[in-house]
Amino acid sequence: MTATSTISVSDLTKSYGTRNALDRLSLTVERGSRTVVLGHNGAGKSTLLEIIATLRTPTSGTVTVEGHDTVTHAREARRLIGLTPQANALDPLATPTEVLTFQGVALGLDRRVAARRTRNLLELFGLQDQHRTQISKLSGGTRRKVDLAVALVSEPPIVILDEPTTGLDPLSRLEFWNELRRLNQNDRTLLISTQDLHEADVLATDVVVLRDGAVTAQGSPESLKRWVGERTLTLGLTDELTTQTFLTSSRAPFRAETDEPRTVRLALSSDPEALKTALDDIGQFARGIEEFRLTEPSLDDVFVALAARGRGPEHLR
Repeated sequence: MTATSTISVSDLTKSYGTRNALDRLSLTVERGSRTVVLGHNGAGKSTLLEIIATLRTPTSGTVTVEGHDTVTHAREARRLIGLTPQANALDPLATPTEVLTFQGVALGLDRRVAARRTRNLLELFGLQDQHRTQISKLSGGTRRKVDLAVALVSEPPIVILDEPTTGLDPLSRLEFWNELRRLNQNDRTLLISTQDLHEADVLATDVVVLRDGAVTAQGSPESLKRWVGERTLTLGLTDELTTQTFLTSSRAPFRAETDEPRTVRLALSSDPEALKTALDDIGQFARGIEEFRLTEPSLDDVFVALAARGRGPEHLR
């Protein structure tokens, strides 16, 4: 484990009979990151998270959480982790206050401390008005907030979330994403599994892509998209003469090309000076531009590339 990593997974294998759910998987999760694990159904996401959370034991390999082996020192590792499972497991007849207080007492907190912690969490998640409402009568988004609050009762430095926004409506998802970003402050580490590529792009500081139980790519969303291709600026110009003039006079150090009479595509780099030059050139042709469109590779493109190439980059930033 490096000085900045909080979770280290080495040569992890989990077998069920003759099938390997995880196959010699290795990765690190950096302290304070929002690490999102992506993969198709059966890729091994939930199995990986459950082993890290000490809910399953590996067939071989090791997992350490802040230096604690999750098999030989499971209790110490478990104290550092809050878990929000994929399926809501809350008592439907209990209220948020009851659920949170019970969790605190179950974790060994004094009842007065548990009650104070419950009040703080209800306020943190804006649940004061629903604190006496039965879980079964809450909206899906509010129930997920209670799930997350339960994971935070012990104030863990690491929170693991297995497909946390599945089934939520778009507004509830946005609110939940904001909660996760806020919780990521103060060096708290979030480890999240999802099949939603847009969610990963919005949330992740680091993305891990699993395929058949192994890591096939890892890096920041931006670095993975750069691996696939470049940002492209497409200009639609008024006529062919303007198009050719732009192509011959542009000073921008980008590859400019056209396969249509009135369209120019610029493959953009991220160099600030180069971008400034490109914008200056475009400004000189402002009257001749009818269309202006910026596109960039997406995580969907990353998945397509990984499917075609079999393996991608690792540990890109």
